[in-house]
Amino acid sequence: MDAVATQQSWFETLAPKMAKQWEQFHDSVYESGELDAKSKELIAAAASTVGRCPHCTRGHIQKAQAQGATKQEIAETFMITSLISSGTELHWMLDDYEELLGDGAAGERWFQEQTEQMGSQWRTFHDDLYEESALDRKTKELVAIAVAETRRCRHCTIAHINGAQEQGATKEEIAEAIMVASLIASGTQLVWMKEDYERLLGDQDDV
Repeated sequence: MDAVATQQSWFETLAPKMAKQWEQFHDSVYESGELDAKSKELIAAAASTVGRCPHCTRGHIQKAQAQGATKQEIAETFMITSLISSGTELHWMLDDYEELLGDGAAGERWFQEQTEQMGSQWRTFHDDLYEESALDRKTKELVAIAVAETRRCRHCTIAHINGAQEQGATKEEIAEAIMVASLIASGTQLVWMKEDYERLLGDQDDV
């Protein structure tokens, strides 16, 4: 909790028991397990970005670097985050598109049929990011799982769980990646709430 401790002080002061339980949850996620510390921090940085928490993102970038992550690995992590975030929007639109505008377009390729050039470029973007590079394919899929889970896209989550297993990820590694995403989702909310709490309630006495 050190990376965002000053941002969470209000929570620790006003709900100390729950804050302690959250801290224990945090520590349990980062204890040694199947996933190495660098992978957990890269996943955390990606999930923090999806959660739109600059404090958390900065903290986890720094921690990833402390665990040996290179700038190239970090950059690729955020490009995967961008790719999966855009992909979740396309999948979410499938049902709405077919209901409102459907004309027989086939499955997940509706956007390619209606926006052929843009759809083709998105597929190229996708394929290029999944080529071998600084980040190995398994780590890319684990990052993708965390982003898809945080974005609440069931189609994408299933696809990337399958992809991670194809790249040799164990069930334990996948479970730990999801738990990192869960932890970050809760942590980003605490950080975001600090400013609102101080603005709305910070100078009020209990009645």
